[in-house]
Amino acid sequence: MTAHANDTAPIPAARFDDLHLDRDEDRAEWHRRLMELATARLATARARLERLGIVDAEGNLVSAELPPDMLPDSDTTLETG
Repeated sequence: MTAHANDTAPIPAARFDDLHLDRDEDRAEWHRRLMELATARLATARARLERLGIVDAEGNLVSAELPPDMLPDSDTTLETG
């Protein structure tokens, strides 16, 4: 079983318990599953960034401006206690 971008699992996974990684063909299958998983996770992350308006459809940053809480005159601080 491999993960796809539309799976409901919060963190998709690629199983390997059915493979014998000492065999070339099973190592190749494991690599294929990992690449499929990586592709699905990247697609999900990119879609999220597009939905949030951070990148456009080509993956370019929509804005180079800092968020208000990161501006030099912001009252936000990293100090604790």
